[in-house]
Amino acid sequence: MKHLTDRERYYIQKSLEKKIPVKQIAADLGYSRVTIYAEIKRGMCEQIDTNLRKRKVYLWDYAAADAKSKSNHKPDRKLRPDDPWLMQACDLIKDKKYSPYAAIQILGNAPICESTLYAYIESGYIPGITTLNLPYAKPKKKKRQDQRGKKKEFENGKRSIEERPKEIKSRETVGHWEMDTVYSSKDDLHCLLVLSERKHREEIIIKIRDRTMQSVIRALDSLERKMGAPAFRNKFKTITCDNGMEFSDWRSIERSSRNKGSRTTVYFAHPYCSGERGTNENENKMIRRWIPKGDDIGLYSVQEIAEIENWINTYPRKIFNGLSSHDLALT
Repeated sequence: MKHLTDRERYYIQKSLEKKIPVKQIAADLGYSRVTIYAEIKRGMCEQIDTNLRKRKVYLWDYAAADAKSKSNHKPDRKLRPDDPWLMQACDLIKDKKYSPYAAIQILGNAPICESTLYAYIESGYIPGITTLNLPYAKPKKKKRQDQRGKKKEFENGKRSIEERPKEIKSRETVGHWEMDTVYSSKDDLHCLLVLSERKHREEIIIKIRDRTMQSVIRALDSLERKMGAPAFRNKFKTITCDNGMEFSDWRSIERSSRNKGSRTTVYFAHPYCSGERGTNENENKMIRRWIPKGDDIGLYSVQEIAEIENWINTYPRKIFNGLSSHDLALT
């Protein structure tokens, strides 16, 4: 944004003394008439002439001093850095991995809004917390070129996501899931099998010994036995996954381990199109708040994984006006 210089203010003063029209002054300086009128109003002050009469005149140094004082003015903060509510919010962000929005929802009676809390953190106003404590503070990786349309049909009878019923995309009904695996490195065998429900964002996380199709089938079979075949079939109407080798035995994923009938329907997203499984990708980012890349998943106990799953399912979400997946399941 361009601001008037002292030289330009001096020019305005001399031009007004010569009774040059404001329109001409604005044209000479390259500003709009509104800007020049506002500047004249800023620099107006009262003087007494030789006849002891008061008159209003524009003085460039008066206007410059007023502009400088306002540019140096810092807005008053509503909360002090050591405010108890602010300290609690920062503890939730740093220790509990909540976003500012979620922290506000948890604490309630917020004296400031979400954008103000972000501004406090980004400006370094609050001791002990920086933008690195915020979720997704690191720069995003460049997206790969969209590969949709380059391979419309899948081999071995796989169902493409294009064959999936259109109403699933609108998230109007419950029971349509996305599935993925989360792992730390190629050398680490242990990983997590992650299932994310598209409408309510319910999360199921299962620790498995490796990224093989046998481990995936074994985990789903165990989940089916725990829930019961009818309940599993009702809960998992469809599952959409990527083209990883761990999901290559899609027929076994669909087939029930209890009665050898069908328990779900599997669809496959296009290669390099993670946005087609956006729910999965966002939920995986929440897992990464607790298990950063490079950490050995094998060192995390089943109990710790269950706590992360519960944390995600009880997390206040802006898309649900502060409600969690667990809250929606109870309604």
